[in-house]
Amino acid sequence: MRSRKLYVFYALIVISILTLNIRFYILQIRHADVYQEKSAKNSIRVITQLPVRGNIFDRQGRLIADNRPSFSLYLIPAQTTSHTLEFVTRLLGLDKEKIRQKLRRAGPFQPVKIARSVRPEILTIMQENILELPGLEWRVEPRRHYNIKNGFAHVLGTLGEVDEQELTRNPEYELGDIVGKKGIEKAADRYLRGRKGFKYVRVDALGRTVEEIKTAKNSPPYPGMDMYLTIDARLQQYADTLFQGKRGALVAIDVTNGEVITMLSKPDYDLEYFVGTIDPQIWQQLISDTTHPLYDRACQSSYPPGSTYKLVAAIAALNENIITPSWSAYCPGYFQIGRKTIRCWNPEGHGTLDLLGAIKHSCNVYFYQLGLKIGIDVWSKYSMLFLFGKKTGIELTNENAGLVPTREYYDKVFGKGKWTRGMLANLAIGQGELLVTPLQLAQFGMIIANKGTYYTPHLILKLVDRITGEEQKPEVQAQVIEGVRPEIYELMHQGMREVVDGGTGWRTNIIGIEVAGKTGTAQNPHGKPHAWFLGFAPFDQPRIAVVVLVENGGSGGGVAAPIAGNYLRKYFYYRGMFDYRREWAILKAIREKQKQQAREDRLRQAQEVPEDG
Repeated sequence: MRSRKLYVFYALIVISILTLNIRFYILQIRHADVYQEKSAKNSIRVITQLPVRGNIFDRQGRLIADNRPSFSLYLIPAQTTSHTLEFVTRLLGLDKEKIRQKLRRAGPFQPVKIARSVRPEILTIMQENILELPGLEWRVEPRRHYNIKNGFAHVLGTLGEVDEQELTRNPEYELGDIVGKKGIEKAADRYLRGRKGFKYVRVDALGRTVEEIKTAKNSPPYPGMDMYLTIDARLQQYADTLFQGKRGALVAIDVTNGEVITMLSKPDYDLEYFVGTIDPQIWQQLISDTTHPLYDRACQSSYPPGSTYKLVAAIAALNENIITPSWSAYCPGYFQIGRKTIRCWNPEGHGTLDLLGAIKHSCNVYFYQLGLKIGIDVWSKYSMLFLFGKKTGIELTNENAGLVPTREYYDKVFGKGKWTRGMLANLAIGQGELLVTPLQLAQFGMIIANKGTYYTPHLILKLVDRITGEEQKPEVQAQVIEGVRPEIYELMHQGMREVVDGGTGWRTNIIGIEVAGKTGTAQNPHGKPHAWFLGFAPFDQPRIAVVVLVENGGSGGGVAAPIAGNYLRKYFYYRGMFDYRREWAILKAIREKQKQQAREDRLRQAQEVPEDG
């Protein structure tokens, strides 16, 4: 009996040894690759190397934005102690719970960026305490630097850390990545961002790097592409000076190819605010500022266009044969529609005017009557024909489509048969529910200047690979507005030239260069009217279309037109087509001649002797 128990005992020992040997065979031989890989993961770390973001230049190659080195702090979740978390968050003024959430979302050995653009004095304190801060590391990373800031905030836009939605949409993103948030930085992020590199290193039990591992998986980062904008930095900055103390926008487009030469929105903000982690106090000031500096007035805000839109009504009426150019109307300074009296901007009235006279003097009464003759359906048809009510297609992601009211729109808003003819009369002079952006109106200026031909407005001139030098340029095809007779464009050109040559836009006049334009003063229920100017130049061979909007500026002819004139002078000066000294000399000679004439008139009056009775 005893020997039997002994045999059982020995059998169990043999079975146990065999089982262990089998398991050792499975672990160490059969599944060696699997467990070797798991072991490597505990001792080998993949370090992501961030690429340098592409530089941004203007059309002439002037550097606008590049990169400078800065320090970013990371925590490794598996190695970070509560003491490290407490010390770092207290020193940097970070929210401890938000950092914990970031660490939970990451892998145990995936470094999580918790701060960027860390000041040197903060980094020094951390270096002094590094032995007591397991899991903490820092890296040198590129930081956006702006060589030219004035006027570029809304064109360039801002950078920021990826959020949850962006992480979900794009698998290339990782926690802590810096991406474009607004403007062209966002629109062209995939080109500017570059491609990450990866480096494999061996670490010890404390997470410290022991050596770099040479493997085919190592790859250097590939820098982002350099971007050349269509913007001329000199003109952008000059436009910025023209808007000091004003709110509004200036958009200028090369009518031969759709390149945006200037796209300014004021007020704006300092781009440096968003380079690192923005100060909460500064952010609060920006979002609570009543002038809304974060809002892009050039393409995001929409406004009633005022009298600049009378050109659309004129084209619609002529092209549909509703009127001829000689059709005239009498303006006594007001217009009676039902029981409502609508005033012209000139209370004394313009008298009897034909179409060109009405455009030149921007007569509201003429266009009130014209709007009633056109009707809502024809008016909205031509508004949409000229691409109002839809986005232009510029690269920016925040563009507003504006609003073109239609019969269906009014029936929906006011009820069928409950809206009045007075609303239509108001639309004909660019008021009422009609809304456009300065960019849309500049596109319309390009269409008029080219007599129906246009190009999609764009900001990217070319993208250049920094390693290979290979260039990518946007493909922009000429498009045509179909169905408008050529002679109607000719008539609009003539009317717009008369606006500048002695009409409401005379302050845009440039000696030696013919400018065509249209002023607008859009009524605004929240203050003074908005001032508009739409124009193109030179008259015979248009090269540029420009739109100026001054929020609550008052008169379009008195405020917006002079800004457009000054801008166009600078534009043609840079092109070698305008000489300031020559214009000043001519103006001086004109003033001297006027003074001489005044002296002669006074002398002649003094020499006249009245007859005796």
